[in-house]
Amino acid sequence: MIDNGPKPLASSSGVIRSGVNLGQGSILASNSLIKGQIVEGVVVQLQPRLLVETPKSMFSAAINENAYTLGERLLFKVIDAKVQPPRLELLRYPLLPGSLLAQQSVFLRSLLYRPKGLNPLQQWLSNSALNTKLPSVLATLLKQFWQLPNTPTYLDIKKWLLMSGLFSENRGKADSLTYAMMGPTKANNDLKALLQLLSMEASLEQQVKPLLEALHSSQVKGLDALVNHQLYYQWLMPWFGQQNLLLTLQQNQQQRSQKQWSITLTHQGLELGDLQINLLLTEAIMAQNAEAHLHFASDTQWLGPLITGTHYKLHAALKAHGITLKHISVGPKEDEKANPKAQINHTILDVRV
Repeated sequence: MIDNGPKPLASSSGVIRSGVNLGQGSILASNSLIKGQIVEGVVVQLQPRLLVETPKSMFSAAINENAYTLGERLLFKVIDAKVQPPRLELLRYPLLPGSLLAQQSVFLRSLLYRPKGLNPLQQWLSNSALNTKLPSVLATLLKQFWQLPNTPTYLDIKKWLLMSGLFSENRGKADSLTYAMMGPTKANNDLKALLQLLSMEASLEQQVKPLLEALHSSQVKGLDALVNHQLYYQWLMPWFGQQNLLLTLQQNQQQRSQKQWSITLTHQGLELGDLQINLLLTEAIMAQNAEAHLHFASDTQWLGPLITGTHYKLHAALKAHGITLKHISVGPKEDEKANPKAQINHTILDVRV
């Protein structure tokens, strides 16, 4: 349901504490939210309108109050932060994660449910080259940090996995493998440490907070996968100058038994469009080479002819590493907005201070 504008709310006896009634409160500035960000709140009023309180705002909507209880914690996803009031999607039960780790605390659950959890960080990094508000020293540090060699190798990808912030705490232990490979965590060799340094700048604290939450979300997802005898690592690395590439390394229990790995590379940019590369890699068994299945997807027309004309180079490049390319395909990138099956009925809530 959509609230068309500010309306006075009558007082209600079903309120956890007095003074919740909002009246004509001003609208929360939309620039305090980022598209894709997950917001958590507590139900503090049921009638005449549902009210959910977060540390900095109140969410309200004319929806069925019988579906909720006072004190219940709800999750919302920001789907449009540019309009006023911002549009939020209420994440219903089927969308929430069924995880033992998530059941330990609401905070862990909040971090775990982030389908595109690194989006805020990805957007910020994409815009950082144009950001003139950063202090010159921090801007220089970020520029030096966010770069790759002209001809990157698989070792550079491995290096960026260790620098991604996923293993930031583990690198603090001198006897850990990550410490032996990369040394102690510092702002010039770990993305999380760099963001923590930026957050110490008073003018950047609120801007960087959701970026750190995005990294925490990736860390929790990785831990949750390990608890379930699976593997899930998702991280960002530089690509083509100041652009970025999102990498996801997964292995579920079935793939683990078959010695398979699933790797996804995703990029969005003005030059290359929306690009996704899916790689299914099977480990070498006895005398047989490892095997790879590749699928390229894009929302542009240039990719098909390019892969058709250069697929032999992919065969040769993988063969040099003992990998046989068994299958390669190219297809269109599915537009989630244009696919009605991907759309979910959601409740749109007002955001008010």
